[in-house]
Amino acid sequence: MKRLVIYFHYDAQGSLDEPCRFAIRALCAEAELVLVTNGTLSWESRDWVAGAGLRLIERENTGFDVGAYRQALLALGRETVSGYEELILMNYTLAGPVCSLKPMLDAMQTHPELDFWGLTRHYAMRSRRFGGQVPEHLQSHFLAIRQNMMQADAFWDYWQKMELPRSYEESVIRHETRFTRYFSELGYTWDSYVQTEDLKSVFVNPIMACPKELLENRGCPFFKRRSFFTPYEDELRRTDGLAARELYEYLKGRTGYPVDALLQSLLRTQPLSSLAKNLHWHYIVGEDGGNPSISLQTQGLALVRLIVPERDTVTDWYLRQSVQSAEKQIAQAAALFERNPLLGVLSPALPLWPEALRFVRQEWQANRKELSGQVSVSMGEDPPPAPCAGWALVRRAAFPQGIPVGKAMQDIWLLPLLAQQNGYYSATFESASQAAARTEHLCMYARAASEPAAVVRQLGRLVKHKLKG
Repeated sequence: MKRLVIYFHYDAQGSLDEPCRFAIRALCAEAELVLVTNGTLSWESRDWVAGAGLRLIERENTGFDVGAYRQALLALGRETVSGYEELILMNYTLAGPVCSLKPMLDAMQTHPELDFWGLTRHYAMRSRRFGGQVPEHLQSHFLAIRQNMMQADAFWDYWQKMELPRSYEESVIRHETRFTRYFSELGYTWDSYVQTEDLKSVFVNPIMACPKELLENRGCPFFKRRSFFTPYEDELRRTDGLAARELYEYLKGRTGYPVDALLQSLLRTQPLSSLAKNLHWHYIVGEDGGNPSISLQTQGLALVRLIVPERDTVTDWYLRQSVQSAEKQIAQAAALFERNPLLGVLSPALPLWPEALRFVRQEWQANRKELSGQVSVSMGEDPPPAPCAGWALVRRAAFPQGIPVGKAMQDIWLLPLLAQQNGYYSATFESASQAAARTEHLCMYARAASEPAAVVRQLGRLVKHKLKG
């Protein structure tokens, strides 16, 4: 089958990263490909595109993927596009493939009755953000259109009359959730390659809620980059919060997909705090044991101590206890670096004393703006994993220009951010007994959150405590 892929790409720094190149190479084995990017590629990325023999369209960053597809289609022209048997519109938000694309493409060829098809579908839901009632639809990250539909006036009218979106929400409303119903009502037939009807009553968006299930058991070749950095609070409203970590472990252990190259790219563009939450960059080590005098130098590690400002007496006491306990576990903590090659900074978790957690958040907010001028990585609202307890193990390779000396609270944040800028992540660790206590805290807060009256009582206690203070 003669196929054309229009592959949409965007990167604020103009980089066509290795995950995109990996996907493009796989797609080019099955189709001709035109790359359209919202922006201007770096010279290095342009050279790669030229070497791959691809047609490149660079455009102003307007209209999101909708604007990119529209411009590419109109630039190629109706006669050229209609000469292909199948047109695939795909965007870079999909990562992969984790397996050969041939089984999917061959399987869909056995359904000549379809006028268009997609990789996955999103089920109907109510959403004020996306215009009210959202219909069941094929997700726009991968749409395949057959020749009879490409040659129809309706297809070209759809794009020529498209009002370009000015926001992500408008993009979803005007194209993603509209395309399937619009052409279905015109009499065109459709289906998705990945079948998830049995999950319909469980998840409205299976590719985000259970990506490992789709890859492992349903033949899905792609997953969403966003799985690793989506707002974790949203995931906890929809899932048990394990989807991203399970996906990572599956990719790392069961496929040949270069998932660490994807993580390095995401570290360049996404807040460290978002990645750390979704991927659970928080490790549990054994209780006291191992050789505390282990040679860190031979492992390419260094123990860095930082100056932490004094807090209230109680917080300082809990902090000292936490630090003393963690220092007995340096050997176990150091072993984590060998198992996790992108781990750059590892520090003890903060004690569960609420004032310690509150202090860290306040300090992050106070320093975040100034820090943004010192590093090129994205800043999140939430604090990243950092050595707020006063010390950290660091991988020397994560600091090719030298490990910074910590002299102020701002330097505590700078350590993980510099490692992130160099392609390494930061994490925290704690003992099994600390983790058990954290579990009880979680159960208590989860129970309180489900009982509004209990929340009101807790707020009353906090107000009373503050007034007394």
